[in-house]
Amino acid sequence: MEASITLKAVAKKYKSNIVLADLSFGVEKGTTFVIIGESGSGKSTLLKILVGLIERNAGTAYIHGKDIETRWKETRSITGYLPQISNLDEELNIFENLTVYAQLHGLSSQMAKQKAILWSEKLHFKSVLMEMPQTLSFGTQRKICFARALIHDPEVILLDEPTTGLDPVSRATIWKILDGYRNKKTILFVTQNFEEAERFSDRIAILHHGNIKMNGTLDRLIETTHGLTRYHLTFLETPPDKLMDELKDFPKVVRPSLNGKDLEFYSRERQQFFNVLQIALKYGLQDIDTSMCQLRDLFTGLTDGGLE
Repeated sequence: MEASITLKAVAKKYKSNIVLADLSFGVEKGTTFVIIGESGSGKSTLLKILVGLIERNAGTAYIHGKDIETRWKETRSITGYLPQISNLDEELNIFENLTVYAQLHGLSSQMAKQKAILWSEKLHFKSVLMEMPQTLSFGTQRKICFARALIHDPEVILLDEPTTGLDPVSRATIWKILDGYRNKKTILFVTQNFEEAERFSDRIAILHHGNIKMNGTLDRLIETTHGLTRYHLTFLETPPDKLMDELKDFPKVVRPSLNGKDLEFYSRERQQFFNVLQIALKYGLQDIDTSMCQLRDLFTGLTDGGLE
């Protein structure tokens, strides 16, 4: 498929701190691509580079085959961007924030007004159109920024933590709207919400220390764990520290951790679970839960180590 967003060896550093290091990947046209990573991993920086808010130190980036530096007017006109933090103009009311932005992206005055009202109805903020941004809650401002990102019907949508600060109903509305764009527009969003990443993406990339560590469909990423299983054991009472000492005799019991009455560990071998179970029964075992590794486990293993 044709690439809608392409990065080639993109790098960014602040003073001596390397935020993005030789970043190269592509997002296919009409797909939804998600990047997950810890705070400070460079997720927001990447989106800001794509929309021209900050400059990269090296590499090239393209949107629909156009260099974002030499053809920035064209690339920005087809891109919608939702920042992580509200950046509405506090000297304009909400209606003006939306209509001025829409006109800057080529809509007529009449069409801009129609679109502003339409989006305010979709996202349930029509009653505050004449209010000033600073009088509104963070969640309401987020919905307005989301509407602003889409008001000019962009072909490429860039979203930074799109549902942060939103109530469950608003989150559902946002994802219903984005689901309606599936296979029609290119959507790149960054998040720390694993459930949303699993539910709404075609491909997932894990960004760690400025590099893409993994990139693929959810099923393909899970396959890389090679059957790794997460075990969760709950005890009637907090077991003694001796329990953890005994587990050291089983090196294939991966990343065991005891938190109060709860013991969690990973293993690829069922026999290792039986070994732990035999020990756990001595300390008043109450409950057992097992599950195949999912995105959260894979992410934790890559960023904290121990599950490779």
